[in-house]
Amino acid sequence: MVRWPAIIKYEGDSELTFVSGLSEWECDADLHFFSYEEGDVLIDSEGGIYALDKREADCINPRATGGSFNKEEVLEIIKEHFSAIGECCVSKYSISTISEGVAAVGLFQGK
Repeated sequence: MVRWPAIIKYEGDSELTFVSGLSEWECDADLHFFSYEEGDVLIDSEGGIYALDKREADCINPRATGGSFNKEEVLEIIKEHFSAIGECCVSKYSISTISEGVAAVGLFQGK
């Protein structure tokens, strides 16, 4: 079960997409009808990794892979994202928890 909020990490792309919760996932057709690439994953607030390849009734349902990222791995993914969107001082950025890092992506989305 996805621990919301979450981020979508696209294969070969540093920019992330923030998803605030299940209601956003279900209400935003761009999120659950989109054709994802094989390496695209959803990362939840605990670091859980979900593949985006499970289609049911023409909708994507995140599928738990059993894998997870640790705090340091999530931090690197987030730093790459912040750098890609032009945030400065990325090298000094740190997080206390994975959840804190995921939430930070949401704060910067749409800036």
